[in-house]
Amino acid sequence: MEPKPNWKFWKKKKSPKPTTSSLSTPAGTSAASVPAPVAASATPVETNSTISPIVNNQTVQNSVVATDDSPPSNLPEQHACLPSRPCVSKTEAWLSRATLFLTFTKSVAEGVGLTPLKAACEGVVSLLEAVQAVQNNRSAWNELVLAIKTHLDTFEQQLGQVGISDILEEVESSLKGPIEDYLNDVTDLLANILAESGITEADIKDNKLTISVLVQRIGTTKLEAGVINDYRLRLQTAQSKIMQSLILYIASSVGNSKDDAVLARLQFTKPSNISRPRECVKGTRTDILAKCKEWSLNEDTPNILWIKGHPGGGKSAIASSLVNELEIKKKRLGSSFFFQRQNAIAMTTPALWRTVAYDLARHPTIRKSLAAEMKKEEIDLETPNIDVLFQQLIQGPLTKIEDIPIEQSPIVVIDALDECGGLDSQRSKDRKDLIRTLDSWSKLPRNFKLIVTSREESDIARLFSRTQPHTIELSTGEKTDMQSKEDIQSFLRIEFQTITERYPESLSADWPGSKIIEDLAVKAGGLFIWASTAIKLIEAGEPEEQLKQALSGKGTGDMNSLYVQVIKMSFPSPSIQVVQNLLSVVGTIIVAKEPMRLSAVAQLLSIAKPVAEHICTGLQSVMESKEELRFRHQSFVDFLLDPGSDASNLSISLGKAHEALASRCLKIMRNELRFNIGTIESSYTLNDEIPGLESWLEKCISPHLLYASRFWTTHLEEASPSPEILDDVRYFLRNQFLFWLEVISLHQLVNGGVVILLVLLRWLKRHCLEDLIALASDMPRFITHFNTLILQSVPHIYLSALPFVPKQSWIAKEYGPRYPNTLKIEEGGDQKWLATLNILSGHNGDVLSVGWSADGQRIVSGSYDKTVRIWDVTTGQQQGSLLDGHNDWVESVAFSPDGRRIVSGSIDQTVRIWDVETGKQHGPSLEGHNGWVQSVAFSPDGRRIVSGSYDKTVRIWDVETGKQHGPSLEGHDGFVLSVAFSPDGRWIATGSSDKTVRIWDVETGRQHGRSLKGHNVWVRSVAISSDGRWIVSGSFDRTVRIWDVETGKQHGLSFEGHDGWIQSVAFSPDGRRIVSGSFDKTVRIWDVETGKQHGLSLAGHDDRVVSVAISPDGRWIVSSSNDKTVRIWDVETGKQHGPSLDGHNVWVQSVAFSPDGRRVVSGSDDRTVRIWDVETGKQYGLSFEGHNGWIQSVAFSPDGRRIVSGSFDRTVRIWDVETGKQHGLSFEGHDDWIQSVAFSPDGQRILSGSNDKTVRIWDVETGKQHGLSLEGQDGFVFSMTFSPDGRWIATGSSDKTVRIWDAETGRQHGRSLKGHDGWVRSVAISLDGRQIVSGSNDNTVRIWDVETGQQLGSSLEGHNDQVWSVAFSPNGRQIASASDDKTVRVWDLRHAPLLEMSFKKASSYLNASRMTDGWIRGPNSERLFWVAPHLQMGLFPPFQTLFIGQYIQTRLDMSKFVHGAAWTQVRGDWAEASA
Repeated sequence: MEPKPNWKFWKKKKSPKPTTSSLSTPAGTSAASVPAPVAASATPVETNSTISPIVNNQTVQNSVVATDDSPPSNLPEQHACLPSRPCVSKTEAWLSRATLFLTFTKSVAEGVGLTPLKAACEGVVSLLEAVQAVQNNRSAWNELVLAIKTHLDTFEQQLGQVGISDILEEVESSLKGPIEDYLNDVTDLLANILAESGITEADIKDNKLTISVLVQRIGTTKLEAGVINDYRLRLQTAQSKIMQSLILYIASSVGNSKDDAVLARLQFTKPSNISRPRECVKGTRTDILAKCKEWSLNEDTPNILWIKGHPGGGKSAIASSLVNELEIKKKRLGSSFFFQRQNAIAMTTPALWRTVAYDLARHPTIRKSLAAEMKKEEIDLETPNIDVLFQQLIQGPLTKIEDIPIEQSPIVVIDALDECGGLDSQRSKDRKDLIRTLDSWSKLPRNFKLIVTSREESDIARLFSRTQPHTIELSTGEKTDMQSKEDIQSFLRIEFQTITERYPESLSADWPGSKIIEDLAVKAGGLFIWASTAIKLIEAGEPEEQLKQALSGKGTGDMNSLYVQVIKMSFPSPSIQVVQNLLSVVGTIIVAKEPMRLSAVAQLLSIAKPVAEHICTGLQSVMESKEELRFRHQSFVDFLLDPGSDASNLSISLGKAHEALASRCLKIMRNELRFNIGTIESSYTLNDEIPGLESWLEKCISPHLLYASRFWTTHLEEASPSPEILDDVRYFLRNQFLFWLEVISLHQLVNGGVVILLVLLRWLKRHCLEDLIALASDMPRFITHFNTLILQSVPHIYLSALPFVPKQSWIAKEYGPRYPNTLKIEEGGDQKWLATLNILSGHNGDVLSVGWSADGQRIVSGSYDKTVRIWDVTTGQQQGSLLDGHNDWVESVAFSPDGRRIVSGSIDQTVRIWDVETGKQHGPSLEGHNGWVQSVAFSPDGRRIVSGSYDKTVRIWDVETGKQHGPSLEGHDGFVLSVAFSPDGRWIATGSSDKTVRIWDVETGRQHGRSLKGHNVWVRSVAISSDGRWIVSGSFDRTVRIWDVETGKQHGLSFEGHDGWIQSVAFSPDGRRIVSGSFDKTVRIWDVETGKQHGLSLAGHDDRVVSVAISPDGRWIVSSSNDKTVRIWDVETGKQHGPSLDGHNVWVQSVAFSPDGRRVVSGSDDRTVRIWDVETGKQYGLSFEGHNGWIQSVAFSPDGRRIVSGSFDRTVRIWDVETGKQHGLSFEGHDDWIQSVAFSPDGQRILSGSNDKTVRIWDVETGKQHGLSLEGQDGFVFSMTFSPDGRWIATGSSDKTVRIWDAETGRQHGRSLKGHDGWVRSVAISLDGRQIVSGSNDNTVRIWDVETGQQLGSSLEGHNDQVWSVAFSPNGRQIASASDDKTVRVWDLRHAPLLEMSFKKASSYLNASRMTDGWIRGPNSERLFWVAPHLQMGLFPPFQTLFIGQYIQTRLDMSKFVHGAAWTQVRGDWAEASA
């Protein structure tokens, strides 16, 4: 018997992957039919066609079957056939499909996935249904067929699932294994069947197998039932494993799809002009590519490969080829990034690592890790701290896949490292950042591969001398190897072939011949850029003539000579004008901060587009100009910038190029900036509410204007102040600042606008342009002050920002008169710019400590949230990620003198040192203290750190070693709360809870002199003056004291003024001033010589000020507070805003007018009663003290000589206005807090309302209750009052109602007055008895008609918190209200809404119901104008006449205010005059 064919070869042999073809399915065939049995002896069905090899599971190409119209009699009845086509039986159709699978199985092992698996099942079913014709073991065959059909259905269902295609593209091993097992079992089964049928490999390979032969032979198949059942069980087991793995994998895939949106934030939006460099010409650089591939698969080599070489050596082409050669993103995890000098703004180091991270996230483990971190917002993609970004995006995720095989391990290609940073190259922060991260990569495991191409510049050489990468040097010049020459010749042949095809009649096919090509290759000297440029030069003109020019150059690899030829050929006899235009265009392309199109360059330079096009066309051999203009290679830029080059007459000076571009930017802005450049129709519409804003802006703001608006000061900074430039700068400052802000606002560049103006200011100061400095200094302040508003709305730059500019500012003087039809400040507002330069928000807990860097550019802060943060002073943005490591509150922070490190002390008893650049902890924590570390400081040389602790000791630490220097300094009898080094580093000053200040000798560790005593409680902060002569101390006794270091005596008197504990003190750099921060929420500046406060207090914090520091130049103060913010203050302009009232310290609960209207009485939670002068707003006399609880209500007697007060101490007290003493005994009787009191009109009785829900009447003289209590309220009685005639009593209650009672009968009069949405805290009746006023927890004041019970007009709004007290003036024309917002407001009823008065165009404001997010809104919620947060509380509505409170009082004149569609009339007549 012949041996069975070895059908197993189909499982092992590698075959080409299937290709797609088409099939014409004969009519009448059915894939669902089961053929009838075919006898083994049946007459074969002959066919003129063999069965072609099939390469797709559903198609047969060019195959004709069953041409015989007379099938065997034992075949089933045929289906109807189309008259024009051969008839095909169902059996033949099924067997045809089965045959597809016979050939298809050759590539089973190559195509592991659900699609080939489905094909396998279809083919096997077709085949096995024919095998069922065999009578032997038919039952077993049926079960096997049924099982595989079931599997087929399951696989088809899975293929239909949403998202399954993602899984099929990249099947993981967990799914791949079970699929391979199933296919192996199928192949085994087929091999057995075919062997039993006597079908040989040759039958299939040689295409000799006809359908009839196939049917006949398969019909003879005989397999034992046990064997068949074994296959069935094996296939069922394999199918079960597939489904289990698939379920898990699909679940993972669904999770992945949810991560897509999160990970999409990683994607770097590549500028449209950036494309990957051309790859090496096929067949060239094979030796280098092979070396790279060999290195990539070797785990024993360094993980960085450095391909270095001279400019033009083909490094970028090699890098581009490696992406394909190493199959990055196809078979191997990886990424690529190609730096370009002209795209330096976009192609940054953060963009590189974000791109790499996004590409690496194709690996499920990395994907899951990155997505989880980003969902928790633990990765700050905008951080300037590149080391942290690298650790989070690259280093951390890669460590999770360290065991990945080298064949699959990540490989990253970074091309043109030397072009990172643009023209600034080695000086740029971006380049320095990248160098550091590459150093970090070198420390990763060796299977994580990185390829870097670059020139051998000094900083790059230093990096790689440390990291020792695997290096490939591209030989050029005299060292050019034979392989490079041959590669360049291959390149030239291909390019010349393209040229000859353009000139078929004049150039022979082998032009210019092997000898010339060889000569050109020699001249190239290994520089592919030489060869490429030479080809471009030849293509640019008549080939023969251009070739001569290319060959005429001197030397080998001489790019300069070639570039000279390019310029000479393009501009043979240029005129002076052509040379000037050439220099302008080329200089602009070189120094431009972002690539521009030809049209934009022409408009920017104000030259005709054809002229610019002519220049760019002439330079086409070295320039790409289809989209953005850019030079093909950096070597041409180097050639132009080299003053010693052969083209010295065309040499570009960077300084002059910047100056020319600065001048053009200023000219463009002068010509194109204008009022309402975006043609915004209504001031009610915010920028982001404008339909189609982005496309609309493209029409309104040209690309060259946008470029000029963004980069004019960048170029100006490199320019000298020529008369022309000075005139344009002056014109911009005095005429166009607000127009420029419109562009900045519409393009969301407001934060960058501050930086632009600070660069301008720096330029003006450098050139001593004093007449412009003052105005220019106002402009960054304007943006900072109105940042939120400018971001939101262009119209409100004029309607809301300009009107609120400080009156004394240069902007107000220069621009205010030009826009008359807007708000006018009649009274109040800011007189000077806010002292707060910036508010730094981000900490999640109280900010306990702040410090300046030596250069004044950064601030460090420490907080209750256990973190240290670094802030950029200019932008107010956090710099880098937070420094996280302490286990408890961070009590103290400080910068090292060189700004490179930060020290922090915490109540976790440790001191830690941090690296500012990396954000990582430097060395181990400094441990030794046994109590909370309260204060830390660097020595002047930065080599030592001093720390003070609750363990009563002071310790000195060595920064480098982290070890304690010498023994601890001991002597204090209490906690050491503050430490400071002297400027010479010899002494340390300390302050302690033992109430003393001590001085210590750093070398000996002994106390210097005696303790400095004088404070009455803890000394919380100490500092030493810059000359080392004085120590300042701040104490919980609320005083600041200065001490003489030599004598140990106090210098002058104590500085007094703070109303709370002093938490922090600091000297100014010149030692002339001291700054202090206190629990009274203020920062104060003191004059050292006089001991007097310098200016007013800096108020703005909403909680205790716990730390202050002065900038190195003495211009700024930084403070931190328990309000979780850090604030920066201007030392010169700093002042307390609004009148400084030494008044109530907490909530004011009640106010009332005196009968003559000249005074107001107030009661507060500070348990005092105070009287105020209405005209001056100042307190009259001393406070009345005596209550033991919060005072809820106060009232004057009718004769004005007495005051009654009710308190939470459940008593009513009467006070003598003149003496301030209590009159008689307290009235007692209520069972709960007293909420309200009032005198009767004759002054003989007093009303009191209480939380016991009753109102009681008291006899003033006897102090006894008069009659029964008034009962019936459903809530606490907060307020009640007599009518002027004594007949009625009005009450306000927590049941949100106002009620009127008959004073004689004690019964309620009429129905309850309803309308308030909160408790009614206070009520009052007008002098004529016709109106009632009420104040409520809903923050409103309402007026009611006594007779009708109806509310009169709309509510009076302005308070930002609940209104606790209201009162009528004696003439009934005014109402006073007091609120939890700590203000008293007086309202003029003649202008109130209830009288239906209007102020011309201000009527919308009069009827406005709400202030939301700083916007005053009209009746339809339209935005009328915006008010800065610090002015909101003190803003007078038009009908408010007086304001008492610690806020800036601001009254507006709205008679000319235009808004809505009329907003463009804001310029009035000035617009016509200027037109």
